[in-house]
Amino acid sequence: MGLCAQYRVEAAAVASPIWPYIEEVLRSSQHSYRFILSTSSRVIGWTMAEPFGIAAGAVGIAAAFTACVDCFGYVQLGRHFGRDFQTDLLTLNCARLRLTRWGQAVNIYEDPKLGNPDATSAELQTAKDTLLQILVLFANTEKISKKYRLDAKARDDLSILGPEDMDPAVMVINNKVKELAIRRQKGISVLKTASWALYHRSELKELIADITSLIDNIEMLFPAPQSQLALVKQETAEIQDKQALGLVESAAQDVDRLLHAAAKEALTGHQYLNVVIEGKAQTGDAFSSDWKGEARGTSHKYDGVVVDKGGKALIGNKYGGKDFWDD
Repeated sequence: MGLCAQYRVEAAAVASPIWPYIEEVLRSSQHSYRFILSTSSRVIGWTMAEPFGIAAGAVGIAAAFTACVDCFGYVQLGRHFGRDFQTDLLTLNCARLRLTRWGQAVNIYEDPKLGNPDATSAELQTAKDTLLQILVLFANTEKISKKYRLDAKARDDLSILGPEDMDPAVMVINNKVKELAIRRQKGISVLKTASWALYHRSELKELIADITSLIDNIEMLFPAPQSQLALVKQETAEIQDKQALGLVESAAQDVDRLLHAAAKEALTGHQYLNVVIEGKAQTGDAFSSDWKGEARGTSHKYDGVVVDKGGKALIGNKYGGKDFWDD
């Protein structure tokens, strides 16, 4: 018997359209899972599933990843959010972009070891479990939405906010961030569900915070810092203007440190002050040799840069072609 993982979920969450998919992910596991279903007043001890072996046609980690990315697109926001919904929606999409960046960095669709040849089955299972927990979070929010609508009074406004409620500049950058994330997906989603709306900002804030924590965990388990840094540079290079970069910098602050820093750097440019280089050194931009996008940003500032005799330096920029270190 494998390890037993225990999760606490809302009792009505099993009625969510996402729940059958979560069960299918569990069936692909060699571990056992015990779900303790809770209500607002008490905890109900209940075993949802006994240990499962690997079933025929079981869903793998790549499909679980795709389902997680899809779920971000199902969340809608009620009119109670007001003007804040623009920033909140962009923040949610920044979290989605971060998850897809990690997925591409570890080559999730092609590499069963997620970039680590020495990865153990336990580590890979933990990565899948983390994606499962993200799905559970979305399932819980769908349940909350359904309950809110059932309990709503006739005078309650259940309408949702849409693109027509957004400032044009915010809508453009929000669509761009979504496009960057969706572009990284491969295969067909296994989820068959409809969108749902959240009506209280606290629920969205909690969802974003919990997802961010889980992405932190999966990045620590399977780190790919160099690839992620190259990818985030590509992301900010595709954002066209300073206003958009400023919106991304603000929205990503608490959910995506890399994107926040990259957007800030793209706004201010690099500054190289009193730098002495002995031998070979590379700082600033350097993207990979398969770079295909544009590169935009403010100009760099150089003051007091000294390269000793026989030295060689790349200070800022370089997007494709021969690698600086290949000589």
